[in-house]
Amino acid sequence: MVEELKKIYENLLSKITLDFERDYNIDTDKWAIVLVWERGIGKTYLLLQILKKRAEKSFYFSADNPLLRWQTIFEFVSKLYFDYGIRFLVIDEIHKWEDWKESLKAIIDSFPDLKLIVSGSSSLDLYKWTSDLQRRIHKIDMFWLSFREYLAYEKQISLPSYTFDELIRNYQSISFDLSSKIDLQDFKAYLDHGFYPYFKGKEDIYHSLVLSNIKKVILEDLPTFMNLQTSSLAKLEKMFYFIAKNQPSELNYKSLALKIDISKDLLESIIYYLDKIGVLSIAIRSNKLNDIIRKEFKVFLWNPNIYYAFWSDERIGTIRESYVLNVLKKVSKTQVINEDIILPSYGDFIFKYNNKNYLFEVGWPSKTNKQTQWIENSFLVKDDILIGNNNEIPLWMFGLI
Repeated sequence: MVEELKKIYENLLSKITLDFERDYNIDTDKWAIVLVWERGIGKTYLLLQILKKRAEKSFYFSADNPLLRWQTIFEFVSKLYFDYGIRFLVIDEIHKWEDWKESLKAIIDSFPDLKLIVSGSSSLDLYKWTSDLQRRIHKIDMFWLSFREYLAYEKQISLPSYTFDELIRNYQSISFDLSSKIDLQDFKAYLDHGFYPYFKGKEDIYHSLVLSNIKKVILEDLPTFMNLQTSSLAKLEKMFYFIAKNQPSELNYKSLALKIDISKDLLESIIYYLDKIGVLSIAIRSNKLNDIIRKEFKVFLWNPNIYYAFWSDERIGTIRESYVLNVLKKVSKTQVINEDIILPSYGDFIFKYNNKNYLFEVGWPSKTNKQTQWIENSFLVKDDILIGNNNEIPLWMFGLI
């Protein structure tokens, strides 16, 4: 069986190139890494690229392979370790194995010199498990393609990346220096279909694939994680429809629960977890209370591509806001800030970074800052402008973070 899986691994590895690599410098010397986040963002390809660069005493397998059906993960890993000398192991789709949580704990404890990376598309289970084992594993949240990565992947245009702080301090000079490389039509295409790398060669069915991934979360991930009844699942599909159709300000837990005929308490829990794993995105009115799911909120679909999959561009204002919120959440997670994104009285979002509050108002080129000009660290984020000026940041620049 090991030999058969080795052939599969070698065949997969032979098809991997290093022509385009994601913005992830994964420290493979960490002894237990869990790679998590949403479906379709290229986790498997990234893992195989890592192995392509470091293949000695390494092995890859997917836990959903039927060859592995009759033994535990621990038994199989023990065989790889003792009989084949494997010291660098990647296990994909880890949640597909029934005993995966218990076996992984045993593997981590039993083989301290084994470099281990695991990933899976059932982010809810992985989210809970990594929260329980924070001191024993190194969790990496993997995100969608940034606009910078999209241009590199689709157009072979190379742009530098910036931290949030660098962008806020230097957006005028950066936008001026890069303006010759930016076509705003490319950014529009990115908002429509550029977040997931499987868009390439599948443009005609891309949006249906995006919706299919959402459906898998509803039908496969949520039921096992939350023990949901079958009758609730169709209602959750309807929930995404209402979130896509309505302005975020028009929705609250009570109205949404009534629309889809589900209990308010259950809906709160579902939205809370879908926000944590990157399917929905929440901004809240206040961060003074401990119970996040009971605060006043705005709920968005996770990214603009999902909006376009539902409604083309008829919610362009919401699409712009969802993009800015999306990037701010990425900054919060990747830089371990873990701050809530707050809904202010004026403007759209307040983001706390390095103990400073930054206020962002998102809109079209003619939008003015009448309501927010007196607020320190306030910015207009404008679509359809190429170069920033006077507290006006082009929307496309958030794709450089």
